[in-house]
Amino acid sequence: MEKRAANRKVRKSIAIIGEGLTEYRYVDDMRTTERYRFSLVPGIPKHSDVDDIVRLAQERLGAGFDYVLCLIDMDVIEGRHDKMEHYKALKRENPDIIFVESSPCTEYWFLMHYMPGPSSKEYADYDAVAQALKRHIPNYDKTEAFFNKTHIYRELKEKGDMAKAIELSRELDKLHETEPEVYKSYSQMYKLFDIIREIMK
Repeated sequence: MEKRAANRKVRKSIAIIGEGLTEYRYVDDMRTTERYRFSLVPGIPKHSDVDDIVRLAQERLGAGFDYVLCLIDMDVIEGRHDKMEHYKALKRENPDIIFVESSPCTEYWFLMHYMPGPSSKEYADYDAVAQALKRHIPNYDKTEAFFNKTHIYRELKEKGDMAKAIELSRELDKLHETEPEVYKSYSQMYKLFDIIREIMK
C-alpha cells in the first residue's frame, strides 16, 4: 500500500491551454494515442484572447499541475504594438507559466512534420499555412467535422516526421531569436516535447 501511495505522489501532470479547437484536439489526441504514465490535460478558455488563456493557466497552476503551458498563436499579437507589449508584460508577470509560441499559428507546427529543413519562408497568416499543409493533409480544416474524422496527432506522427519536426522547431526558434527579420515563421512546440522527455526519464 505504501509503495502504491508513493507512486501516486510522484505522478507528474501537464496542463496545456490552447487558444481554440485545433490545440485542444491535438493535445487530446496526443493524450489518447500515447497513454502517458503522467497526466496530460488539454484546456480551452471561454474566450480566445491571451488574457483568458493566461487566466485559465493560472487556475491550473493553483490546482497543482507540475507544468502549465500556454499555446499562443502570434499572428494577431505580432500585428499590433500594444498587443505585443501587453503579451510581453503577461509573460514577465507569470514566470511559472511556459509560453509556447507559434507564428503565425499552431498549423505551422503541423507543417514542420513535412519540411525537409529550416526555412526562411514567411507565412503571413493561417490561410497561407493551411494552403501549404493541404499538400500533405488535403482535407485539413480546423473544424469539429475534420477533427472527428482525423486524429490529427496520430496523422502527423504516422505520416510526417515528428522527430525532425521537434528539432526544426528548436532550430527555427533560435534562428528567429537571432535573425527575426529573416526567420519570421517559427514554433516553440519543442518545449512541450522536452518536458515530456524529461518526465519519461
